[in-house]
Amino acid sequence: MFRTYRIAAAACVATFALATTGFAATGKPKAHAVVGTLQKVDGRTITVQTPKGAETVLLVSGSWIHRGAETIPPASLPSYAGERVKVRYLDHDGEKQAQTVTLASGRIPKK
Repeated sequence: MFRTYRIAAAACVATFALATTGFAATGKPKAHAVVGTLQKVDGRTITVQTPKGAETVLLVSGSWIHRGAETIPPASLPSYAGERVKVRYLDHDGEKQAQTVTLASGRIPKK
């Protein structure tokens, strides 16, 4: 009888573990990063030239843009074209949504 309870308890634990891992995997989008040269900014879409080709990422309302310790407003991002950049983004159903855009801090932007 004790063995029956132990088997039932193990089955419940296994079922719960499988159910929670499946739920966690589908609820959270996977984070990615792209590194390259900021090629252009067209509205909310930024294009980064990488060794593998051009990558486009969408700026969203929660996107942060940094250059060293300074926070950059999205409107001034086009002036940094040609600068090295790292974009961390989340993939939401095939749409790359930028979380952070980090610019290299060595160059003064074009006016």
